Amino acid sequence: MSHRPHQNLKMHGKQREVFQDPHRFKCVVAGRRWGKTQMSKLSICRAMVKPRQLIWYVAPTYAMARGIMWEELKEAIPRDWVVAYNETRMTIRLRNGTRIELKGADKPDTLRGVGIHLLIIDEAQDIKPDTWYKVLRPTLASTGGQAIIIGTPKSFNWLYDVYMLGQKGDVYRDKKGRLRTNTWKSWQFPTITSPFIPKAEVEAARQDMDEKSFRQEFEASFETMSGRVYYAFDRKVHVGDYPFNPRLPIWIGQDFNIDPMSSVVMQPQPNGEVWIVDEVVLRGSNTQETADELGRRYFRWQKNITIYPDPAGAQRSTKGRGESDIDILKDAGFRWVKFKRKHPKIADRVNAVNRMWRAADGTVKMRINQTCKHTIAGFEQTIYKEGSREVDKTQGLEHPTDACGYCIDIEFPWRSKEAFGISI
Repeated sequence: MSHRPHQNLKMHGKQREVFQDPHRFKCVVAGRRWGKTQMSKLSICRAMVKPRQLIWYVAPTYAMARGIMWEELKEAIPRDWVVAYNETRMTIRLRNGTRIELKGADKPDTLRGVGIHLLIIDEAQDIKPDTWYKVLRPTLASTGGQAIIIGTPKSFNWLYDVYMLGQKGDVYRDKKGRLRTNTWKSWQFPTITSPFIPKAEVEAARQDMDEKSFRQEFEASFETMSGRVYYAFDRKVHVGDYPFNPRLPIWIGQDFNIDPMSSVVMQPQPNGEVWIVDEVVLRGSNTQETADELGRRYFRWQKNITIYPDPAGAQRSTKGRGESDIDILKDAGFRWVKFKRKHPKIADRVNAVNRMWRAADGTVKMRINQTCKHTIAGFEQTIYKEGSREVDKTQGLEHPTDACGYCIDIEFPWRSKEAFGISI
């Protein structure tokens, strides 16, 4: 066979920095046209030299995988290395027994149950987090395989989370103070760091785009989403170390959506703030399982707990039991349950929560523990449908925020104000 194919591919200095780094898990956050596709090809061509490897390239959809990588990869791999191409399934079998496969993440159940040696996830910002955490990450366990996660920022989603893992340094201290060797490394590269992109092109884009979009797309900057429901929430201000205090009252906002069932645990503080200290988010669950989990975590302080459920829980019967969701909570020992007889207006509930995050005078009245990942994601990424004030529920992120809102709406209700005076 001919020489190693990655030696023929050009790379600039920043790509070489990533390419040569020895960490098992790499995350590259880069601006548009920085060279993410070239980075993927380089990595695949180097890994395929080893015999009997399974290499996967995963894009958000099957069509995207074909459009981004298929022709590029066929051109990069010398023909004398190849035994067969499968155009329909987008697989390449090599003479040394290595197999390269291109996949789409839009059907995650088809990605389970294999042992992968190199996994490349491209345009990761448009892939659901569970596809990485629950489906693709386990495929590397039996092989000790490597992963390269590549994308352009799209708010503070899971791409940001794995990027931050790589920013801890080569050695860091875990929550118990123990020294750990970091298997992650991450980089953030603006488009301008690629020598193959003329500066004039970047400046032209700067003139054609709004500032926020330019920062996200060309400077690889993580930005908050437009049209955010909870626009007052800012992780730099509100997220931190805000732990549970057994001496304080416990408020639990409860949303009864089956997938997921969401409980948000809050505590009023002596200084007047409310801290979100914990969350219970259960997929494919029910009210009884949620009550059991809350009881397991907080049975010692059950007399100090007040639950603020979705008002619909008073009417909704749980299948097979003939009881309402609120009846189940009371039967589980949660005696203090506060709810309104009918749903508050969504706008009023949202306004009440936003005011807690930041009032008009700049006062911050609510904080959230950094461990509450689902609730943080909900406050950061829940948006309105374009051109409306209707919450977009397609991502399924709003359930913890709804749970929080049921509590805040009762304890700190929003009251609209009218200004009176003379207009001149």
